[in-house]
Amino acid sequence: MIRSRRLWMFLSTLFVLVGVFGLLSGRPGAQAPPVEEFPKSITVSPGPKTNLFPHLMTKAEVLAALAQVKDSQDLVVKTNFAITLRAASNTTKLPWKMHTEADELWFVYKGSAKVSLAPFSLQLGVTPPGNTYDAAEGDIVNVPRGMAYQVMPAGRFEYVAVRKFLIPPPGRGGGGGSAAFPGTPPTVVSKAQIDKIYATATASVPVYPGITANLYNGGPDGVKWGPFDGGPVENHETDEHLYIATYGTGKAYMDGFIANGHWDRRGVMGLPLPQGSTEYTMNPGDLLFVFRNTLHYIVQTPTTGKVGYFLV
Repeated sequence: MIRSRRLWMFLSTLFVLVGVFGLLSGRPGAQAPPVEEFPKSITVSPGPKTNLFPHLMTKAEVLAALAQVKDSQDLVVKTNFAITLRAASNTTKLPWKMHTEADELWFVYKGSAKVSLAPFSLQLGVTPPGNTYDAAEGDIVNVPRGMAYQVMPAGRFEYVAVRKFLIPPPGRGGGGGSAAFPGTPPTVVSKAQIDKIYATATASVPVYPGITANLYNGGPDGVKWGPFDGGPVENHETDEHLYIATYGTGKAYMDGFIANGHWDRRGVMGLPLPQGSTEYTMNPGDLLFVFRNTLHYIVQTPTTGKVGYFLV
C-alpha cells in the first residue's frame, strides 16, 4: 500500500513538471527573439590583433626588425605570396642569386646598392654582365622570376621583398581593380618618380602588374577615392592585400562591423564609417596587412589633403 502510494505521488509530480515545461516552451517568442531584435550589422572579424602581430606595422617597427636581419627573414608566408625582410652589409659584390618560384618587388627602406640583373639558363648559367641599376631608400626594384640578380651594397642595404608565387593570367589587371599594366614594367621606380605620381595624380595609377599606387584625396566636395566618392567599408573573402603607406597621413579602420552590408564581386561591402573598429594612424613607410575576411577602411587626414599607398 505504501509502495503504491509513493508510486502515485511520483507519477503526479512528473505529470506536473511536464505540464509546466510544456507551458514554458509554448509561450510566444520564448525560443527566439522577434526579427526586429536581431542586429542590423554584419560581424566580420572579432577584433584587433587576431593575427600574430597588429594590422599596422609602423616604419620604425619595420626598421627595427630589419636591423636584426643578417640575410633574410620571412615576415608573412602564404600560399600565393610572402613578405620577406632582407639585408646585406657586405660592400663587395654578393654571389648571384635567382628565384624560379616567385616574382619579387623590393621596397628599399635603408641604404643604397647597385643591383645587376642577367639572364640565366641551365645550359649556360648566369650570362653577365646584364644590366646594372642604382637602388636607394624609397625606390622599388622589380626582379622577375627566373632572372639572376646580384647586389653590391654601399654599406648596409635593407629592403622588404614582396614575393608573388602565383602567375597572374594574361590580361589580369593590377590591384584595386585598375586596368592591365601598360607596356613593359620598369626595373626601378625611384622615390622621386613615386613622389611625383602622388603629387600630380588625381586617381590611382598602376605601377607594376598587380600593384597600384592608390590615392585618396579630399576637398570642398568631400572625400574622394581617385575620381569617386570615398570608398566603402570592405571585407574580401578571397583577396589578401598589403598596403605600403607612401604619401601623406591617413586613418585605417580595421575589424568591427559593416553597417548596411551587401555583397558584390569583392565581398561584403558597406557604408562608411565602420562600427566597433580599431583606428590606426598610417604614415609613409608603414605596412598595413589586410588578410582575407578582415574589415578595412581608409580615409586621409586632413580631409582636404591626400593619402597614397601601394596596394599589392
